[in-house]
Amino acid sequence: MADTTKKTASATAAATKEKDKAAPQTSEIPHEAMTLHQKVVELRKACPKIIKQKYSDGVDYKFAKIYDVWEAITPVMNEVGVNFDVIAEVPSKKDELGNAIYYTTIMAKTKYGERLMFLYEADLTVKWTNVDDPDDTETVTLHAIGWNDDPAKAKGSAWTYCLKYYLFEKFSIDQGEDDPDANGFNSTGTPQNTQQGAKNGSGQPNTRPPQQNAPQGNTGAQKPLSDKQLERMYLKGEAAGISRELVNKRIAEKYHKQNPALMNRAEYDEVCAALDKAAAEGGTAHE
Repeated sequence: MADTTKKTASATAAATKEKDKAAPQTSEIPHEAMTLHQKVVELRKACPKIIKQKYSDGVDYKFAKIYDVWEAITPVMNEVGVNFDVIAEVPSKKDELGNAIYYTTIMAKTKYGERLMFLYEADLTVKWTNVDDPDDTETVTLHAIGWNDDPAKAKGSAWTYCLKYYLFEKFSIDQGEDDPDANGFNSTGTPQNTQQGAKNGSGQPNTRPPQQNAPQGNTGAQKPLSDKQLERMYLKGEAAGISRELVNKRIAEKYHKQNPALMNRAEYDEVCAALDKAAAEGGTAHE
């Protein structure tokens, strides 16, 4: 009987130990005494539990939704006392009269044909607050951009995508090779030569990479791409949920051009077409 009791106690202790090991380890410091940055560390500890999933038969990759992030960190936010709020939404574009606007329109080629798209663009200000010390805050301004043939969905996809990737960066969430943004310009991971999409619209001011001495792999003189052309290309990337940095990286890998302005016109058109295709397939729509 004594041996049985001892074995049962040992098994219970082992199970408890495994359960404690699997649970997020919170700090021994009382949350009332923590600074906001210490509490953010506790939130980050919960994030590695996020598991990417395949949400649709029409999407051949796994990814994490913004709700996966909130599911992981909200219990810890409640436990240690952290609030998160979007406190400002400011349009980042102006019309020809100088009035601030949230939406512009573009005509784009999609898998459903040519459509009028609403492009939403704004700067969002988010604020983290230490509940135990309301003066202990962190404020960050983010740029949100998204498009859809429904204005409400354009705004929704812009906010979701913006906040999702901010949280990924904030809490060092690694999407790995399954991240659609790590697999090429479109959802299949292979840039494809399709008909050019957006016909007008302009993006944010462009910071061009340093100029190289000469184009690689080309013969004869070639005029570098203009700032306007590059802005147009980056706008397409943002509409597909692909950052400028990632666009530049893929250009360097595919065309061996560290400076995107040194692409020839055929290469530029191929990149733009691939970005249009990625956006049409739901670049900003996936969460």
